[in-house]
Amino acid sequence: MQTRVPFIRFLLSLFAMAAIAVAGVHPAVAQNTNSIELSAPDTSIYPDLSIRFRVMDATGNFNKSLDVTSVKIIESGQLIVPDSLDLLEPGMRLIVAINEGPTLANRYAQVARIDKVKNALIDWVKTKTITSMDDFSLVINSGIVSSNSTKPSDWLAVLNNYLPDMKKAKPGLSSLSAAVDLAATTRTGNIKTAAILYVTPLPTKDEAAGLTDIISRAKLANVRLYILLAGPQAYATDPLAQPLIQAADETAGQFMVFTGQEDLPDLGQYFDPLTYVYKAVYHTTINSSGNFSVAVRVTQGETVIESDPVGFALDVSAPNAIFVSPPAVVERSWTVTDKPKDSVLTPDAIPLEIMIEFPDGKKRDLVYSRLFVDNMMVSENTSAPFEKFEWDISNITQTGSHIISASIQDSAGFIVQTVELTVTVSVEQKPQTGFEKFVSVFTAPSIALFVVVAAAGVLLVLLAIRALRNNRSTKKVKSHRLEDPLTQPVVVDNEILNPSTAADDKDQWPHIPGLGLAPARLVLHSTPKGQSNFPAEIPLGEGNTTIGSDAKKARLVFATSMISPLHARIARTDQDQFKLFDEGSGSGTWLNYAPVSQYGAKLEHGDLVQFGALIYRFEIYQSKPRKLKVERFKEEE
Repeated sequence: MQTRVPFIRFLLSLFAMAAIAVAGVHPAVAQNTNSIELSAPDTSIYPDLSIRFRVMDATGNFNKSLDVTSVKIIESGQLIVPDSLDLLEPGMRLIVAINEGPTLANRYAQVARIDKVKNALIDWVKTKTITSMDDFSLVINSGIVSSNSTKPSDWLAVLNNYLPDMKKAKPGLSSLSAAVDLAATTRTGNIKTAAILYVTPLPTKDEAAGLTDIISRAKLANVRLYILLAGPQAYATDPLAQPLIQAADETAGQFMVFTGQEDLPDLGQYFDPLTYVYKAVYHTTINSSGNFSVAVRVTQGETVIESDPVGFALDVSAPNAIFVSPPAVVERSWTVTDKPKDSVLTPDAIPLEIMIEFPDGKKRDLVYSRLFVDNMMVSENTSAPFEKFEWDISNITQTGSHIISASIQDSAGFIVQTVELTVTVSVEQKPQTGFEKFVSVFTAPSIALFVVVAAAGVLLVLLAIRALRNNRSTKKVKSHRLEDPLTQPVVVDNEILNPSTAADDKDQWPHIPGLGLAPARLVLHSTPKGQSNFPAEIPLGEGNTTIGSDAKKARLVFATSMISPLHARIARTDQDQFKLFDEGSGSGTWLNYAPVSQYGAKLEHGDLVQFGALIYRFEIYQSKPRKLKVERFKEEE
């Protein structure tokens, strides 16, 4: 019995030491659920955003088996499939900060605590290949020993040459503060994950209070803190250890108590996953400024995990589109040739250019740019260069004014339009051949005058012949026609060919804001059968009045299937006349029941204008009606 007691006590002692050892490292290695670590989005390539994240499995290992089909982006509650997903290995930046003090010199089984820490670091560094992307630094109480060593062999030499006298060292916060400063400085422009392994004895009350500022700086620099507290396991519940535990928790690091009796676990469990990161790029649906959130959902088989949302701010606005030095007047002139009939109008096209600005500073691609002339698209760019257009003016053969504008859509979905500008196209009169000059003399007025003169001459001749015949007559015969009621001459009053202008009264004539009385108007004459929702009166002012069924193309909109999107146009010319043009309509444009072409027809007071089956009467303010004067024929007695 006496021989068995020491043996039992020995077994109990071993069990207690094992329990203490397990308890000492347990907080650092506990990973029993899948998790996702997500960074805030990079908005510099808006409207594409990129995010970086890590997916850890239940054993704490980095999940390297994701593809783009297993990842969804959750942006402000909306699911988005990423455009690309890349597994990157940028490496990590490890800074070992040692708060030297007598506690680290304590020995168990003839091995000091600091030596066990060094051996664990050496064993981990030996697993690194020469092509490792990691870099290493060592900081002690007196300052930086080694900074950003990129070769594992160089850092092994640093560790082997580090032989401190811990018994004479005085603990403090200088090593941790210097390590945070080093991590914050070297992270600029670098995507490597920064981590600090802080080996320290239990801080004093003053040191615990001073940790607050250092922890805030570490969080601001996005540096993970791995705290290795040297001392008995009871330190885990000591109030002075709470700032260290909080620091590890708030920076996504780890906290552990190291008694020195146990061997440290493989440091690769903590640091190797930090060398990998996923980068997902997706097209955001956000097109306004504000605060938003993003999260990542990973689905593999029946396992679905989702990160906590990460907030971010975005400041975006629509671009500006501006014409660059647009012409106010374009001159089309005839080329000089030996034969006037071979002359041609030039130029055939006018180059136009717009300037695109991004007030939010986020320059982005365009989807299209379009040029409009008189509300009709005449040119479109669907690939670069988007800023330049060619306006084809080869079909403009008469002087007139035209309205130009341009619109663009960028890759963020913003659609903007330039201001509308007026451009006058002046067309030179065509040189005439000799025959054309001769024919040009015979204008409609001159021909009409010739016909009137000729008719008058013929009439005079006939009257003279009749007078001669009457003089020769020996007997005067009285005509009975004056006694017959059926042959009495009918007195016809002056017949008005155009409608009355009773509406010429200023109070009844339509007004145009900013212009006053309308120069002309359209008055409803008749409508398609079964339809009556058309304006009874339409004022006509300066410039062009476009008629159609599409509000984007026409200013005067008739909601009927007989009217094309852009049906017709009424223009006021420089001579204060009005002309009617057809714009390629399906059902046609008619003037006094005669078809009108794209070259137009002059409008006169009282004309009937027909769009499909819809008829209006054209009237000019204070216009005098045309009359047909019929006079009584004076028959000789």
